[in-house]
Amino acid sequence: MADQGWSGKSKGKKTGYQIFVFLLRYAGLRVAYSLLIFVAFYYFLTSRSSNRYIYQYFRKIGYGRWRSLISLYRNYFVFGQCLIDKIAAMAGLGGKFQFSFEGEEYLWEMVNNGKGGILLSAHVGNWEIAGHYLDRIDTPVSIVMYDAEYQSIKEYLDNVTGSRKTKIIPIVDDMSHVYKIMEALSNHELVCIHADRILHGSSRSISLPFLGENALFPYSIFRMIIMLNAQVSFVFAFKESAFKYNFYATENQIFTGDKDKAISDLTSQYVRELETRLLQYPLQWFNFYDFWKT
Repeated sequence: MADQGWSGKSKGKKTGYQIFVFLLRYAGLRVAYSLLIFVAFYYFLTSRSSNRYIYQYFRKIGYGRWRSLISLYRNYFVFGQCLIDKIAAMAGLGGKFQFSFEGEEYLWEMVNNGKGGILLSAHVGNWEIAGHYLDRIDTPVSIVMYDAEYQSIKEYLDNVTGSRKTKIIPIVDDMSHVYKIMEALSNHELVCIHADRILHGSSRSISLPFLGENALFPYSIFRMIIMLNAQVSFVFAFKESAFKYNFYATENQIFTGDKDKAISDLTSQYVRELETRLLQYPLQWFNFYDFWKT
């Protein structure tokens, strides 16, 4: 058991969002991307803490020093693109994005089984834009997240993008979010949970080898899934090109039997799948803190 240093807050300021929304509205997606060249360079020069941790990540996956430095800049650039894409898609400001869906049949199977299911993902790629287009599955989608972003940014984006197609279930101290997840599953809905981060101060974690070194993962999330006896699919959405995303979903599973073994099997399979996808899309790792701090 140990703490891990993510505060629950995401990068970005309200003024930055306002500038990019203006560009999307009056100049288009490609012009907004052009401004990112300078914004990414600013973060590359000034974000000492996150620079150290992202550089460490690229070294772990086998990059040399110069390639890691170049990839560090590109990581900020792609992260900015994903944020812009999310706003463009939700507000209808950038045209439609193309999606390829690998494993879409497994999500249909979840819904048709009459149980709903858990979609386990991570802070990689661009899950929110995928959730926006998952209305094709013809069932509500909820995203479980820590509700610790700056309120002014959230309110501003809500005014720009309008109501979300996806619902948000905030994680709160009184654990009421668990009942909302149970309610969503009972209504045959899909619930997406990011299972790669531990909020600073959390008391329980699972240590597993990840990209060659042990990292901590949130015990409570995996335990909850086992206790709910829920269907699980590992899902990820990665940016392939300017206007195209690839969506991946694995075959549905229900982890039963001995509780401790079921939790171990679930976490191990999740971590292996996350590793596999990251090695395909190494620039789309968006954990800007000391992920391997144990």
